[in-house]
Amino acid sequence: GLQNFLYGILSEAADGTPTYGAAKKPGKAVSCNVSISTNSATLYADDGLAESDTSFQSGTVSMEIDNADLETQAALLGHTVTQGVMVRNALDSAPYVGLGRIVTKMVNGQYKYKVEFLNKVKFSEPSQENSTKGESVEFGTTTLEGIVSTLANGDWSKAEVFDTMAAAQTYLNSLFTSVSV
Repeated sequence: GLQNFLYGILSEAADGTPTYGAAKKPGKAVSCNVSISTNSATLYADDGLAESDTSFQSGTVSMEIDNADLETQAALLGHTVTQGVMVRNALDSAPYVGLGRIVTKMVNGQYKYKVEFLNKVKFSEPSQENSTKGESVEFGTTTLEGIVSTLANGDWSKAEVFDTMAAAQTYLNSLFTSVSV
């Protein structure tokens, strides 16, 4: 299971300490894919492996939601909305946000609720694909893609598992200054 996407605008101190603004729900969660790229290096000496390193480089997140309203798109992409009209400008810059979600898991026959939180994400303009009405009804969704970066202190993600959905939701909410969903 997947539910409860929440995001908040990131304010980052010079030491990497994050503060996230009011949590907002971008839409109902349909799917989420996080892909991480790592640095990989090996050193061979004396005819054997002497050192190896695999460390975080960057990542991408693809968040599919049922409907991205204009306010959500503007907030995540740095656009403006005035009197119900979203204006996209070439000089707009998307803000960094924190992005969290709750994943339902089955562990030893018991449901567990894992909060996955990405500390620093910057979304980019989504592709637009539309089609005419055909013989059957098709639901449209919106997929927003972003780049996952590290905070100045090196942190890029956090996760915690809870026994109840309520405890997971409370934890996720606590990562933001307030929740307005």
